Amino acid sequence: MNLNDEKGTDPTVEAIVEMFPEDFLRNTARESGLVIRERKIDPVILFWVLTLGFGVRFLSTIRGLKRKYEEKAGVKLSISRFYDRFTPKMVDFLQRCVLHAIEFQAQQPGRVLGDKLNRFKDLVIQDSTIIRLHESLAPIWPAARSKRVAAGVKVSCVVSAIANSPKSVRIYPERTAEAKILRLGPWLKGCILLLDLGYFKYLFFDRIDRYGGYFVSRLKGNANPLIVAVNRKWEVTR
Repeated sequence: MNLNDEKGTDPTVEAIVEMFPEDFLRNTARESGLVIRERKIDPVILFWVLTLGFGVRFLSTIRGLKRKYEEKAGVKLSISRFYDRFTPKMVDFLQRCVLHAIEFQAQQPGRVLGDKLNRFKDLVIQDSTIIRLHESLAPIWPAARSKRVAAGVKVSCVVSAIANSPKSVRIYPERTAEAKILRLGPWLKGCILLLDLGYFKYLFFDRIDRYGGYFVSRLKGNANPLIVAVNRKWEVTR
């Protein structure tokens, strides 16, 4: 399968491609029972269609995934043949892939901050994203902004630049405000925390400072900060 269209120059997608070589995907598909004999269903193409095609603003139906698979594999399938692949064996296959990704990431060497940041212990990024779920889950996970019945969850992630991996991942109802997701603690000591505008709160900034940490955030439009010190120095040339 040609992944050029999907991955381009995106380093995140390139890292995923490196993480899942073709031999691993084929062997895991056989071990999990997802495929016995490869005919019209190629487990490698199926994996990448599911991984890179499904999600918010992407393909959200089995028919849409089927059309994408047919495009990449160059075959025509009945909807029943494709639909029948979504079984407990598919779940087992994907679970093995997730475990492999976790092990692969844990074995990667840690990164070192550059000269301008080496006085800090770590650079940590806090952010969240919405993942759409099947509408049947709306009573449990109702969507926040939708004109029709819909379901979704908010996935909050704290990523470490040193470890090059998530420090924590948590799931919340989609309607949960960003300010209620942020969890601060002593782990911030010596670290820089990068925050989006959704986490802007002076109480949070004060707590980060009390824990011995640092933060970088955009300012709200109505903010009126008072500059009390200038840390950068410039050489005056005449």
